[in-house]
Amino acid sequence: MALTSYTTLKNEIASYLNRTDLSSYLDTFIDLAESRMARDLRLREMETIDTSITTVSGTQSYDLPTGYLEMRYAALQTSPYTFLTYLAPPDFMRVYNAGEGSGSPTHYTIIGSKIYLGMQPDAAKVLELGFFKRPTGLSSTNADNLVLTNFPDLYLYACLAESEPFLMNDERLQVWASLYKEGVKTANESAQRGRTSSAPLMMSAKMVV
Repeated sequence: MALTSYTTLKNEIASYLNRTDLSSYLDTFIDLAESRMARDLRLREMETIDTSITTVSGTQSYDLPTGYLEMRYAALQTSPYTFLTYLAPPDFMRVYNAGEGSGSPTHYTIIGSKIYLGMQPDAAKVLELGFFKRPTGLSSTNADNLVLTNFPDLYLYACLAESEPFLMNDERLQVWASLYKEGVKTANESAQRGRTSSAPLMMSAKMVV
């Protein structure tokens, strides 16, 4: 059976576990697997750009977009763009103590579910965020997503790895966990190759004849 949807994934989980009495638990296994994959995967398909935040004069912190996992870049849509430099929270607080001073921000930090800008903005500017976003979870109203489409085996292994502790099957847990770990490694390596494979070929002077 092809793993192409929420329904076929649930059927395959039950089939691999050789159980017909787990229907009420399958959604839990899938939810746990999705949380695990959100921690471990950083795919090109998970990258997105958000421009929903406009800075407000005198306001230093803003809510991160829904589904935010990890920042790729932050910039102000000025002309030219102002790319912001990340500072770790302690360093940020030392430099921008209690939001002192205002102007055009040049730095940012992440604390909890908020992004903080320094200096404190003194005008309205669009804040552009490039980041990894958590894929929409599978459900009866969302039959597939980018991870299931591109890495169906990984989805299955993650679900099986999450099911075995519930079933108290330690022996099989190691099998699925190992397959999942290898699948994550392959997926992340594939994503990295996809970022660099289109780069122009650089030739040294010695190669030119």
